[in-house]
Amino acid sequence: MARKIFTLLAVLIFVGAFSFQVWAEGDEETEFDVEIGTGYHITDYNGYAGKIGEYEVLDHDSTGPDFHFSGTAQNKDLHLDFAGRYHEDNDHSYQFNGDYRRIVMQRLSYNRFEHWLDHDPLENLSAVRGNATVSHFEEQLAAGKDYIIKRSEEKSDTVLNLPFLPGAQINFNYRRQIREGHRQALAISHCAGCHVTSQGREVNEETEDFKVGGSIKIDWLTLSYGYFHREFDERGDTPENVYDDPTHPAGNGDFFDDRVQYGDGVTSYPYDLVPSTEKDSHLVKVRARLPMDTTFFGSYIHSEVDNRNDNPEVATDDNLEMDSDTVSARLTNRSFPGLNLSFKFRYLTIDNDDVYVDVDEWDSIAGPANPNLGNPWHNPGGLAYGAGGYNSFDPDFIRESAMSRDVTTLGFDARYQLLKKTSLRLGYEWEQIDRDDYENEVYEGSQPETETNTIKVVLNSRPHRKVKAKIGYKWQDIDDPFMNVKGAYEDAIQPPPAATGNPWVNSVQYWERQEIRSADVSNQPTEVNEITADLTWSVLHNLSLSANYRYTDKENDQTNYSDWNQESHMPSLSLWYAPIPKLSFNLSYIYDWTETETLTCVPVYNG
Repeated sequence: MARKIFTLLAVLIFVGAFSFQVWAEGDEETEFDVEIGTGYHITDYNGYAGKIGEYEVLDHDSTGPDFHFSGTAQNKDLHLDFAGRYHEDNDHSYQFNGDYRRIVMQRLSYNRFEHWLDHDPLENLSAVRGNATVSHFEEQLAAGKDYIIKRSEEKSDTVLNLPFLPGAQINFNYRRQIREGHRQALAISHCAGCHVTSQGREVNEETEDFKVGGSIKIDWLTLSYGYFHREFDERGDTPENVYDDPTHPAGNGDFFDDRVQYGDGVTSYPYDLVPSTEKDSHLVKVRARLPMDTTFFGSYIHSEVDNRNDNPEVATDDNLEMDSDTVSARLTNRSFPGLNLSFKFRYLTIDNDDVYVDVDEWDSIAGPANPNLGNPWHNPGGLAYGAGGYNSFDPDFIRESAMSRDVTTLGFDARYQLLKKTSLRLGYEWEQIDRDDYENEVYEGSQPETETNTIKVVLNSRPHRKVKAKIGYKWQDIDDPFMNVKGAYEDAIQPPPAATGNPWVNSVQYWERQEIRSADVSNQPTEVNEITADLTWSVLHNLSLSANYRYTDKENDQTNYSDWNQESHMPSLSLWYAPIPKLSFNLSYIYDWTETETLTCVPVYNG
């Protein structure tokens, strides 16, 4: 239906454009202007194309002519303009605009281009420790493959200003985007993330957006409402992977066959599944001019995102949904000479469905020496384990969403004109993130929320009519930032005596090794200090020089084993020159020096 509406609008406007000269005959004020240009391009490159032309069509057969065109037609009631550019079959764009007496305004556009994606050969993953080899199989599945996404987009924006109701406006927007091609998809091929395989994943995505709304302005009050609907579909085939048969690396047979979900060396299993989704949202906004030079702005957004993929392989729950509500308000006042005050408030709540994950628990098929033969290693009754068998562990779990949270933000901003060409800006913001599923309560006195206090001070000045300068300082204090609880560092493990010679009795399980980790790690700071400085010199009306500098110091002293620190310096220079009105050059240089100190823990598994 939406495509038919888009096509109908395009036909009506284009028919109006082509018939313009007919109904405009006799009108001396009608004007026409058309410009057409053509050229020829030659394509050649060496090496990896994505590094030199990420958004360019670099196929050798794209060499050939290109052209562009633009034009306008207008009289006292109607204005039409159009433009287009064709470079190659996968690189072209067009747009058409119509305006009838500011009552009906229509904009149509279409563009298409290619995007080269990176291709990681995974060569850094190869390693050998003793007789064990950590390997990758990327070159066997997708050697030398180009990952390219062809993107096309069509848009229609319609605005109707009601002449019989001044200040009232209705708008309708439609957008359709298609992405086709391939990208790199990664998966593990063995018992741990060290063994990685890669292949090309087909991309065949379609996104359709519909938006309708209206607004009305009555003297000091403006009200608006908008409804948004999005449908996303991925029609590309989900890649599949054949996982290795789990065997002991020393050649002792199928010791691990009941401790894995995937892996017989034959069956293909899907991965990198992209679900189809649907989104609906409602937006209400109000803007009011109040006494004493005060302005109020408020908004409310309700959004629902529905996962339309029913995948029993992943979860028993279908049609998973995420709901969110956002209320925001801002109050500004300019009643005091030279002083602008602004106060803001925002409250966001997100409720994302939890998922029950039912893990496949295989029965052991190992040889006669295995006392667990014919049973899963998770057996609450313990009938197959004997006195010294596996520790009981239920692998089924509920995936609680880290997205579910409440976020509250309060702040104010003050700008004061110190001198005629110098102003001082001071800002403060308080933010609290309260997660429903929180894992940061790791020491006595910590709270189940992340609380951030931010202070900003900025000085703007124009010491000379050709020179602008700005210097700023930002300080943040963060309590209980998000961290990976027990994310690293195993204490020394003393395997139990193997007196029986039976690997199923009293053996240390991988999940037990995960549980005994004791180091909490994070890349989120508890304190931030940042200094910025900017200087712009307009040497001539067509020549300017800019210098910028940013210093950042971040640290986290709430982790239990080692502090996290990061310090960076980033100076830059930029030169802008416009020799003629429609031609300009930009030359920039940026230097980035960043040093990070953190705890690093690399676990080694060798059977």
